[in-house]
Amino acid sequence: MGVTVFPSLVLAPCHWELLNHQMNLTFDIHNYVRGLHDAVLARFKCPVQTVCRAFPSQEAAERFVARLQKADPSVSAHMARFQLPREAVPEMAKWAAFSVVLFQGSHEEVAFEFWEWFGDGISSRHAEFCVSLFSFMNSDSDHSEYQTVGPASHDLSAMTIPEWIAFSTQDKMDIKSRLASSATSADPALKPVGNDDVFLYATGMAAISAIARALARTSEDSGAVVYGWPYSGTPHCVQGCGFKRYTMYGHGSKEDLDTLESLLVSGTRYTVLFCEITSNPLLSTPDLHRIRDLANRFGFVVVCDDTLGTSVNVDILPYVDVIVTSLTKIFSGAGNVMGGSLMTNPNSRRYSSLRALLNKTYEDLYFPLDAKTMAHNSSDFAARVHKCSTTALQIANFLKSHPSVESVNYPTTVATAPLYEQYRRPDGGYGFLLSVVFREPASAVVFYDNLDVWKGPTVGTNLSISIPYSALAHAKEQDWAAAHGVPKHIVRLSVGLEDYGDLAERVGRALQDVEMREKMGQRC
Repeated sequence: MGVTVFPSLVLAPCHWELLNHQMNLTFDIHNYVRGLHDAVLARFKCPVQTVCRAFPSQEAAERFVARLQKADPSVSAHMARFQLPREAVPEMAKWAAFSVVLFQGSHEEVAFEFWEWFGDGISSRHAEFCVSLFSFMNSDSDHSEYQTVGPASHDLSAMTIPEWIAFSTQDKMDIKSRLASSATSADPALKPVGNDDVFLYATGMAAISAIARALARTSEDSGAVVYGWPYSGTPHCVQGCGFKRYTMYGHGSKEDLDTLESLLVSGTRYTVLFCEITSNPLLSTPDLHRIRDLANRFGFVVVCDDTLGTSVNVDILPYVDVIVTSLTKIFSGAGNVMGGSLMTNPNSRRYSSLRALLNKTYEDLYFPLDAKTMAHNSSDFAARVHKCSTTALQIANFLKSHPSVESVNYPTTVATAPLYEQYRRPDGGYGFLLSVVFREPASAVVFYDNLDVWKGPTVGTNLSISIPYSALAHAKEQDWAAAHGVPKHIVRLSVGLEDYGDLAERVGRALQDVEMREKMGQRC
């Protein structure tokens, strides 16, 4: 079985053992993006071994080239910029533009890592739009062979302005307003988050990399801490954003904070600490009270990713300086659009400096059609969070009661459950994500193979979706992940909008298959 796309989700093989043979197919390039790459390669008449990658901005393309050169200083990589002629309508010219990097196919693994870790690639809708206007675009480059004139660029009269461009400002304002009101604290003494405090990005990783790059440049001795076990791409992203020092405390424990405090007391300084509420896939909660105290004493910025906890469930504004969110997940829910956000906390001591820092480098690259889709999908964000959280709690309790299950990771079942309660809103739940560890690794395989839900690496979709987390997210580093408490045979389940009875029946059938396997094993 190959990778399946539904409707734009990249899904994993339904059977665990196939993962060993298809890891290179876990992530793929959307057909519209491939079409744009092919159009560029055809325009430039490139040799067959040439690979093209498109980016929405020249700065992103330059960062990609730097990443390639870091991996291989001898790499040959060339950039070009496509855009409409100067006389084009400004609204069209802004979005009918992109940059490309051309390089040899032997470096594709680095290219995929960059796309996954930093979130800088062009979106499928943006690529489709650029393909539709490609004949009007000219290209410019430091290399003469990549300086071309579009065959239709001399007559722009045939180019029509789509209606959605005019509504993009309102769509983005709707998204910002929804995020700001949701993140505002229940504490009346705290200032509410304003729409201007919200910065939109094409992906969640783009939001994380933006704040990381900005903070890394604030000091010649900048340092970053990743506390807890985050999404697998986050440590790579933070580490690759230019900090002089980087430390990860993967257990996210009290002892880790003790060690960090000792370092700070001894004179070591950090610029920023990144954490998640809750962590992925262990669903633990950071001690934000203590982290806030350390930040106040030693002057570092606290950036917290609330993608899994969600601002509907938890109130973290009193403790953090910046909130980042992957809007691709439950904020959208439909799995047909990507997006990310970064919110500056108006109550933070660093508010003014952080806003100035971000405003200095921020460029709105969130494609209008993506914003339109996101605004539509997120209109019932809060209601979906409540529904999924309620069902996930029931499923977690159901799994926990089964004798074949060693442990269930969910905010109510892990050691940090009391911490989560401190940040949970009065009407908040515990989130849509859980993970399960079986007493026998073979039972985990049977459970995953027979669990009748979609299989894939995303979370927060309206449909339930599962993955053998470490086998996929940490395929090349499973021993390292296991050393930080993420077992090789952990199964992650993102609970969707299905009714509890329906989903419990599916989980129950998979557990029955586990029981049958274990009985057969005992007989042997």
